[in-house]
Amino acid sequence: KRTERYEKMADVADRKKVFENIEKGPEKKLKSVTPKVNDGMDRAKLLVNVQKGTEKKKLKSVTPKVHDGMGRAKLLGNVKKGAALNKVSAPETGLSRADKSAFLRSQAEKKGESFVEKLDKEGLKFFNHVCSLPFSEQAVAFLNAYWGEVGTQADFIYTVAWDKIKYADMHARGINYVHKYREGSNLEFDIGLYFYEQLCKFLSKPEGKEWKAEKYAPSQPKLMTAIVRKKELRDKVDVNFDGKVSMIEYLLYQYRAFANPADFVTRAMTQDEHPEVRKARLALQEVNKRIMAYEAEKQRLTDESKKPGVKGLTAKNLLAQLNAGPLWEKLQKALITAEAAVRIATKKYGGKFVAGKGGSGKAIGSNEGSIWWLNRDLAEKKKKYGRKMK
Repeated sequence: KRTERYEKMADVADRKKVFENIEKGPEKKLKSVTPKVNDGMDRAKLLVNVQKGTEKKKLKSVTPKVHDGMGRAKLLGNVKKGAALNKVSAPETGLSRADKSAFLRSQAEKKGESFVEKLDKEGLKFFNHVCSLPFSEQAVAFLNAYWGEVGTQADFIYTVAWDKIKYADMHARGINYVHKYREGSNLEFDIGLYFYEQLCKFLSKPEGKEWKAEKYAPSQPKLMTAIVRKKELRDKVDVNFDGKVSMIEYLLYQYRAFANPADFVTRAMTQDEHPEVRKARLALQEVNKRIMAYEAEKQRLTDESKKPGVKGLTAKNLLAQLNAGPLWEKLQKALITAEAAVRIATKKYGGKFVAGKGGSGKAIGSNEGSIWWLNRDLAEKKKKYGRKMK
């Protein structure tokens, strides 16, 4: 037993020596190295020599492995010489816009990617032109292009979407009275968020219950947080990347199940506003001018009537006679003229399709959007300002 104990102690002692040698390490003398640069002056001289090129070294010539286009193709894709290459982009000439769109769509489907086509220079110019139009004219252009798909949602677009986007624009400009408002064409991003907020609030209230019906399901905006909504506006709604939201961008995004910017441009660029339709639209614009003049005078007299004394009494008397005055008569005359113009346009162009100019001969758009909007707008104006039947 004692011998075993001594052996164990010897093993422990040997182990300690090993660890001590490892910690100390072998004692080796380090070579002294003299720095080539001893001070700041030497360092400056070295840099000057480098700049002058006194220590130039010849660079080795390298022969490139790829000499031509075919070599590059072999290197990247291991393509055999003479093999046919697949086309990956639409030809610039020889195809109509609709054919190019179909080509790009088929290429995206083969790759399993979603189809998002960028607008070309001509298409972007046209799209920017549409974005510069008043909200109502943008909506009409959309309805004309997609009447077959979105005609059932026209009431929602007119009554809810158009009203809320105008309200958001008025809020941004600090306008409280409708008769002082001149219809805008776009909203800043922050006001765009406000527009969506007001739209969602309206649909959640009892007065918006009618528009929550299954019939208007495609028009229901998706609820999002402000941060997510702003990202959506920047990445998906703002087609032309101008930092603003227009009516046409909102509509293309809301009804993206069947609409997209490139397809809209293809359809809308082939449509022209017919003379009778333009005449009816301008006649309704004249009605708007008469309404604004009438409402401005009505507001002035209402404010004056609240004043004490003779001024207040005089304003009350004039306010009572306003509907028999010249402003009211001019408004009625404008309504009659507009009604006749809308009737002619409806009879002549209602329901007629516009053939595309791309050579396909397909009916890609109609006047139904314009005709429907004109009739609906006229009905609303007659309801509020038309002569009341006794």
